[in-house]
Amino acid sequence: MKKVCLIGASTVDYIATSKDRFVLKNKNAGTIKISFGGVMRNVAYSLGLLNNKCIFLTPIGNDLYGLKNKEELENNNITVISPKTNKNSAIYLCLNDNDNDMICGLTDNEIFESLNLSFLKENENILSSSDFLIIDGNLNEECIEYIFKNFNDKKIIVEAVSNLKIKKFLPYLDKIYLLKCNNYEAKTLLDTNSDDEILLDKFLVEGVKNLVISQGSDDVLYLDNRNKKRKEVKRLRNIKNTTGCGDALFSGILHSLINDLSLDEGVELGIKMAYLTLLSDSAVSLEIKNLI
Repeated sequence: MKKVCLIGASTVDYIATSKDRFVLKNKNAGTIKISFGGVMRNVAYSLGLLNNKCIFLTPIGNDLYGLKNKEELENNNITVISPKTNKNSAIYLCLNDNDNDMICGLTDNEIFESLNLSFLKENENILSSSDFLIIDGNLNEECIEYIFKNFNDKKIIVEAVSNLKIKKFLPYLDKIYLLKCNNYEAKTLLDTNSDDEILLDKFLVEGVKNLVISQGSDDVLYLDNRNKKRKEVKRLRNIKNTTGCGDALFSGILHSLINDLSLDEGVELGIKMAYLTLLSDSAVSLEIKNLI
């Protein structure tokens, strides 16, 4: 079995959804649901649901929600290692309109400062013994440089997270085994407005071998060992939630790569997982267990 180490963020998610059309600067009726999230936390939990055993390096506070988050992960095939800190667990607040589409999000992530070079060096034996290192854009530039400089024999897979954070990976594009981002992040990284084929060509020039670009309800674009491909995405009705769909896509891709399946199969599985997330009330649908 492949050894997999994920490094990234965990949060406590507050998802607020307006009952009617949202009105700014006004009290709106709606629902507020609390769950665990963070891009890499969603990915780790999803991989556990798909029967993958992983190690997850992530900052989690010793508060009530943090302890519950860690317990939930460790009951699902995930070994959690966190830096020692007195900070509270990170909180993500998402505000949705009455169509369940995000209006805005806000994160209180001071604890992410503990995901630093010292913490990674404390766990160097885990990094050096892993086959896959899966990282996200929440790592600081010092940590990213350390990983690419010292563990370039590993398959390093990257999740961009955001338009700003993806820029940290620009110096390492030819060293990344696979990069996953959305269309906006891809264009921001390469400072271009190009679409589809031309966008993929620009990544090829940068030395990228494997790449997956999500585009919401449009086709998924990807490079598979430098071969340009796309996979159709169907539009769904009765969408309940859009948070976590990109994480679900990424999780399906990772599951396939970890288990020696093709990237084509990974993208297909990831799209199916994203569909289930759209129809779910949470960022990770427990129904993904039935896909394998």
